[in-house]
Amino acid sequence: MPRVIVMMGGPSSEHEVSLASGRMVAAALPRDRYDVAVIVIGRDGRWVLKAPEELAALEPHPVEGAMVPAHPSETLAGMQELGRADCVFLAFHGKFGEDGTLQGMLETLGIPYTGSGPLASALAMHKDKAKDILRLNGLLVPEGRGVTVEEVRADLPGTVSGLLAAVGIPAVVKPNQGGSSLGVSLVETRDQLQAALREAARQDAYLLVEEKVEGTELTCPVLENEEGVPEALPVIEIVPHRGAFFDFASKYESGGADEIVPARIADEVKDACQKAALTAHRAFGCAGFSRTDMIWTERGPVVLEINTIPGMTPNSLLPRSARAAGIEFSALVDRLVRLALRRAERERKL
Repeated sequence: MPRVIVMMGGPSSEHEVSLASGRMVAAALPRDRYDVAVIVIGRDGRWVLKAPEELAALEPHPVEGAMVPAHPSETLAGMQELGRADCVFLAFHGKFGEDGTLQGMLETLGIPYTGSGPLASALAMHKDKAKDILRLNGLLVPEGRGVTVEEVRADLPGTVSGLLAAVGIPAVVKPNQGGSSLGVSLVETRDQLQAALREAARQDAYLLVEEKVEGTELTCPVLENEEGVPEALPVIEIVPHRGAFFDFASKYESGGADEIVPARIADEVKDACQKAALTAHRAFGCAGFSRTDMIWTERGPVVLEINTIPGMTPNSLLPRSARAAGIEFSALVDRLVRLALRRAERERKL
């Protein structure tokens, strides 16, 4: 029986979100098919092997980044547990686990893992570079400009003036690398822009300021079929209630948003969104699954970002879309493991 280790946690600000995903994945993996264990990477960098039953339920909350890193010897000791894995299910979100770091390590160790490889993961996490790739593949993206934390700290008034001239307001300020809308702000005044830059600077060393795109907020997951061919799942319409956009509270607090699947959109809109999601998935070289967030406008879908490890609780967006397509959560996580094992087997034969 293959041993699957579900990995979660890590030092990113999405630590608790990752734990929520990992716990549900571990519980859903069929025990008649897999021997399941979990590795939790703490915010201090320590790796701990646990039984799935040891994971406590929690409501995700944003947390600060890593504290004091573990000594390399402790990390290496924890990594030895991977030697017993036939496949690793990556349930990370944000830096360290979703950005290609662990994927590269697992490639080096020759251990199969779920989801995209190092290159696709790193490119998708880097929002500024991701926009370049999306543009090159004919997709619309928000206009914007990137700034470094050094620019913000050296001359905040001058940086703000330059952004107002280049992008204007209203605008969206976000960390270049990150997820769950942490550090993201919608700004409508100069003072708000200054405050938002300071807030985003706590999350990343490089920031994006983009035009606010008006329209219907949609997301479209992509899931590979049993033969490894990517297929678009039903489009989801998102109607936030907690804030002006789909922020952390809207995503994770009860009643934070209506997530309507299938979306209340015309067939031609659905087709365009699914085409955009498939184009993005292929452009980055994603594997297994992905989810592309976009806003429908008069010009068509404007792509905000692509996620290589979408949220993986039964009520997360991709699993809800899969359920609407007739794929229950247990079958979904089972498929992702089987796809990972088959991909590794094909690569061994090359």
